[in-house]
Amino acid sequence: MNNTTHLDGEAFKELLLGGLSNLKIHAKEVDELNVFPVPDGDTGTNMSMTLQGGVNAIQDSYFESVSEFAKAFSRGALLGARGNSGVILSQFIKGLALGFDGCKTITLLDFYRAFREGVVKAYDAVLNPTEGTMLTVMREGAEFLEVFLKDKPNTCFEETLESLNVSMQKSLDHTPDLLPVLKEAGVIDSGGAGFLYIFRGVEMALKGEEITADQLHPHGHALSMPTVDFSAFTADSELEFGYCTEFILQLQKSKVDVTSFDKQTIVDYLEKVGDSIVAVQDDDIIKIHVHTFKPGDVLNYCQQFGEYITLKIENMSVQHNEIMLEEERKTKNKIKKPIAIVAALSGDGLKKYFQEIGVDVIVDGGQTDNPSTEDFLLAFEKIEAEHIIVLPCNSNIVMASSQAAEIYKEAKVHIVKAKTIAEGYAALSMMNLSLEIEDVIRDMEQAISETETGMITTSIRDVDYENLSVKKGQFIGLNKDAVLSASDNKIDAARDLIAATEGLEEKAVIVAFYGANVTADELKEMERMLKADFPLLEYGFIEGGQEVYDYIFAIE
Repeated sequence: MNNTTHLDGEAFKELLLGGLSNLKIHAKEVDELNVFPVPDGDTGTNMSMTLQGGVNAIQDSYFESVSEFAKAFSRGALLGARGNSGVILSQFIKGLALGFDGCKTITLLDFYRAFREGVVKAYDAVLNPTEGTMLTVMREGAEFLEVFLKDKPNTCFEETLESLNVSMQKSLDHTPDLLPVLKEAGVIDSGGAGFLYIFRGVEMALKGEEITADQLHPHGHALSMPTVDFSAFTADSELEFGYCTEFILQLQKSKVDVTSFDKQTIVDYLEKVGDSIVAVQDDDIIKIHVHTFKPGDVLNYCQQFGEYITLKIENMSVQHNEIMLEEERKTKNKIKKPIAIVAALSGDGLKKYFQEIGVDVIVDGGQTDNPSTEDFLLAFEKIEAEHIIVLPCNSNIVMASSQAAEIYKEAKVHIVKAKTIAEGYAALSMMNLSLEIEDVIRDMEQAISETETGMITTSIRDVDYENLSVKKGQFIGLNKDAVLSASDNKIDAARDLIAATEGLEEKAVIVAFYGANVTADELKEMERMLKADFPLLEYGFIEGGQEVYDYIFAIE
């Protein structure tokens, strides 16, 4: 085992890439750690995609400084954050970046301080923090580090991470004792499990152990032709901005004295033919970035010292014109109104219907496919309005949309916390955009409070609740907080779910959004059941086309 006491930017980058790869290997396992036995678990996927956002932000860059790397990675993770677990993870990473501010290299004490700052940011991201979740695993990890480093001030990163992961495993195993819903379902916290897999990957990378999930690693990927807007540079265009030229040069012993070669030799030449020069040398590897009108001259000059490992040349006039054309398109296509509505939805029927009843921009995604913070920001950019109201329509999307709302400054963004499709429908049904924004939001929230949500899906495992035994493969009925019914027959499961709905005697209408796998014959059977068993309730069916849930009932 090595005895690493300091890490630079590139070393820390490799550790996080190891964490991502290990999480990717176990993402499906983390997804399946779902409180309810339904096929909608997505914690591992969301956390992986959040980290991938960080990787996308740094994969083409070289970092000597931990501080600069952490800032870039944090920004990418923030924009890529998906689901509640992803947002919490992105805030932890933001805390790491704040803790590493100004650090070219880091020691174990720096790591502890940044980890502690990450915990603070993660807790701040949650309105009502709940113990027995990934927050607990993070916090107890920080508390362990504080005691461990006091007892072993001269230890190394390898020993510290190994001990930290043992401690966080104990914390994770304890989560069901802190959160009764986990114990009842017989699972540990999924976000905490994902967090631990990340740090196990970090430990493995530090020790040089093999991590096989290389599909998310930024090296070795297949080359593909980038999408280019050819109207941005035509036969009549002029090269106004030159070429952005980047490469990694491997010095060759057959060409130069590798041990004594100084990158300044190249920099002196580049200053004559270009600008915006960045040059980094790591032993016999040199990374160059330069803006020049003659990239061929640059490449011919530098090749006398070595050979190219990577090479990228981009026409900056094309980039500039593409940006200008995109801005023109955005301006032309922007929706101009005092109040605009954004909703997160999946299912073609749902998207079409919600647009018919008032949604201006759809953010694609929902159950098992949560949109990112950046997806919401891109949606906001399509709108020119004083106020934007966001309906997440899923409890696992609220935090990503809220994070986007904090970032966006071109309009006042309001999150109306519709946590289900049914609640989003209810909010839109009561919307009156002729009112003041405060009154519009008040009416929406009132409608949500008066609406119960019922959902029918298929159980993916056996589980025993206090008053209900569920078998794998049975149809189950859920409201947003509990499993209320289970049956081998889907219609019976729906009947029992609706009958068990709290306050049913005060409800007047059931609107059923039916999913992609529902047949016409089944719809007729469902209609007969509603008519026979709930004669005092009006009902209607809307084609939603959603996956996972065969029926989503809005009971109003």
